[in-house]
Amino acid sequence: MKNNTIYQGLTALIITFFLGYVGIIIIHNVFSDIVKTLDYNVKNEYSRYKIGEYVLKEIASIETNYYKMGLITKIRAIKPIQEKINDEIEDIKNAIRVLEVGGTLNNHIKLNLLEAEIVTDRVYFNVDNSIKHYTFESIDLLPKLDELTLKLSKMEDIMKIKLAYTSNKNIEISEDEIFKVKLFFKQLPTLFIRMKENASRLLHDSKKNIDLLEKNITEEKVYYRKLEYLFTFFVMTIVLLLGIFVIKQILNKSKELEEITKKAKLSEQEALKANQSKSQFLANMSHEIRTPLNAIIGFSNILAKSELEKKDKEKANIISKSATALLNIINDILDISKVESGKFEISKTEFNLRDFLEQIVHLYSITTKEKNIRFVYLFDSKIPNFITSDETKLKQVLSNILSNAIKFTPKDGKVLFEVKLIKLEDDIAKIEFSVKDEGIGISLDDQKKIFEPFSQADGSISRKFGGTGLGLAISLSIVKMLGSEIKLESQIDEGSRFYFDLDLQVSKENLEEKKLKYHFALCNIINDKENIRNHLKDVLKEFGVIHDNDEDIEKSEYIDLIFCFGDPQFFEKLSRRKKRFNCPVVYVGNMEKIDNNNIMKPLMDYYLDVPIYGSKVFNILAEAKSIEKTKEKENQEYIFNAKVLVAEDNTNNQLLIELILKDLGLDVCIVENGKLAYEKYKEEKFDLVFLDINMPIMDGLESLKLIREYEKINKNYTPIIALTANSIKGDKQKYLKAGMDFYLSKPIVNEELVKILSTYLEKKVIKETKVISNDIVEYAITDINIELVAKKIGMSENIAIKIIDKFKSNIVKDMKDFENIIKNEDKNEISQKAHYLKNSCLNVALDNACKILEELEAVEISNLSVIQIEEKFENLKTLLFSNK
Repeated sequence: MKNNTIYQGLTALIITFFLGYVGIIIIHNVFSDIVKTLDYNVKNEYSRYKIGEYVLKEIASIETNYYKMGLITKIRAIKPIQEKINDEIEDIKNAIRVLEVGGTLNNHIKLNLLEAEIVTDRVYFNVDNSIKHYTFESIDLLPKLDELTLKLSKMEDIMKIKLAYTSNKNIEISEDEIFKVKLFFKQLPTLFIRMKENASRLLHDSKKNIDLLEKNITEEKVYYRKLEYLFTFFVMTIVLLLGIFVIKQILNKSKELEEITKKAKLSEQEALKANQSKSQFLANMSHEIRTPLNAIIGFSNILAKSELEKKDKEKANIISKSATALLNIINDILDISKVESGKFEISKTEFNLRDFLEQIVHLYSITTKEKNIRFVYLFDSKIPNFITSDETKLKQVLSNILSNAIKFTPKDGKVLFEVKLIKLEDDIAKIEFSVKDEGIGISLDDQKKIFEPFSQADGSISRKFGGTGLGLAISLSIVKMLGSEIKLESQIDEGSRFYFDLDLQVSKENLEEKKLKYHFALCNIINDKENIRNHLKDVLKEFGVIHDNDEDIEKSEYIDLIFCFGDPQFFEKLSRRKKRFNCPVVYVGNMEKIDNNNIMKPLMDYYLDVPIYGSKVFNILAEAKSIEKTKEKENQEYIFNAKVLVAEDNTNNQLLIELILKDLGLDVCIVENGKLAYEKYKEEKFDLVFLDINMPIMDGLESLKLIREYEKINKNYTPIIALTANSIKGDKQKYLKAGMDFYLSKPIVNEELVKILSTYLEKKVIKETKVISNDIVEYAITDINIELVAKKIGMSENIAIKIIDKFKSNIVKDMKDFENIIKNEDKNEISQKAHYLKNSCLNVALDNACKILEELEAVEISNLSVIQIEEKFENLKTLLFSNK
């Protein structure tokens, strides 16, 4: 505000000097015009004088010509003189006309020079028409000129009489005629004298006017020059006074601004201190809350995996989910704090967009199934696989939008997640991400505030659906940092659509060679409003060749999988094709549709519902064709042979970390502060050290410093991992800079812990298959005919051996799981597991086992008793295993 005042003062000062300068120019021009007008009046009077001289000269010339006519001896000589006199009379009239209305008079002067006979003098005269005036030359001379013209017309007759009288010829001339001639010539001198007198008098008046004007103009010039100086001095004085006033105002405001600047600096310093205090508070709060959360989540996960009853496991899962939800709220608060302080940064890396999106879709497909929401995922196959962006931040945005869509969509509703390519130019792909739900919708007024922190459409939403109102604000900030903006389309009770597009850099090497070359038959569909069939085609392209019309399918020699959509109109065609190609059929669609259609259901071997994505299809393909699943390493545990030192002050977390690390096969030593950790490190040799940051007596960073100094002396090195609940931006970099090898945040995520252990204990990693200590282990797997399997699947014996080995590596655990399911007496799970085992046994030609499994698969329809089910299970064990 003060700065604006100074700016206004400077502007006023500039305007004042400018106006003063303009005023001086105007004054100078005004007085210059006055002087020019005075000079012009004198020049105009000189022109009038010259015109008077011209008139007097012409009168004298006319007089001379008249006398010439009086002296001629021949009458024919009179004509040229008459014409000349007429011209001279007209010249005088023209001169008088110039005096009346203004204009230019051309005065032709004859010179007796060879190089120039005639010179023209142009006389300019101006008349002020605004002032009424009389031209005395016109009043005095025009009547006399008319009289001369009249006499000129009589001159020829007069001269005839005169010549006849003077020629001594015997011509009779009356006395009257002689008197007439004498009177004519007697009047001429008098006429010319009067004309000359009038012209001379007018000429004399002009001369007097000139003298008077020249005298006055000198005085007036001096007067007006003094007046100009006076006005100029007056204007400069005003400008100077105004300038002094404005400068004083500016100086005063400048002093005020200096004071304000000092206060602002003090306020800024206080704000920085407050911000630092806020950051420290958030760090402390994060640490204090995350520490107990680490114990809650960790122990609840351990309980969920232990041998508890089903109800107790559910309670443990509820505890874990609730604690995780609280952790997410804390993360949101920390994120919005980072956004507000400008510490939220983007870190771009290259990643596979297709796999990235499938992970997100898989995660939220579980939630949609719980609410029976139809979750449709459409991915544009033209999108390149590898792009460059911030993978973590993009996941955060999509997760937030998807979770909101699922949260606000009612049971039996639908959520559409669509990713499509807008354009691809050079190495930049514009990709649109869109999430459309069938939720409660958002009014136009609420749409304006929906992206504000801690804001929801109205208070009832928070009460009914929960949430802090931070997710969209954080997501919008992330998308803006990525160069775009989240847009919203919504109507009350009809749902909402959140979408944004990003310009993403595409990797130059983006084409992946297909490793699988299977053949798929794609049936027709009656009603496909969701465009599921085309999307399925795009997904299947990654695994082989698609035959999607009747002619193409009929021409095919073999098909690996048939995908159908459950329309009963195609029952006969599907039955014929399944029998001909001897391949499994995958039903694509909602299970409710096929459950109500007894005709089609017996033909189905596998079920595929939305969302449809690559890994989901691959799992079916892997099971049907016994392919090694490279992405899922089943029945595999990580056992590490190493000694680990952990410094942790919280007793609950001590117990949790000890349980987790011992479960991974590690020898663990726990101490409660950094000082004890340093002393223990000097006493014993450890392969890896975990140091909590915030501990009493000595914190983790101080302990790290002492350990590193000790290592320099003893010339050894041990990886040290920062273990902390802090998650403020910059923590990781700070700890790594201090000398930590890596950073593990609380609550501890098992996958992250295993990655760290695998990295730093790489040479000591032992990967083993879990041994099931149960009565099933007492049996050996029945010998399987390799030649028969190879013939059945139509492949070489080498491939058959791999399939059999895969079957043997899984069947023990699968049977153990099946036994537990039977003990729980859940017929639906029994049916599903029996179906799964039947397909496995089909691949290795165990036909008798398949018959038993078919009976167990139909357990819900056949209403088998528990005892009957257990008997069939024992028979199945007998067929699959032989007693040692």
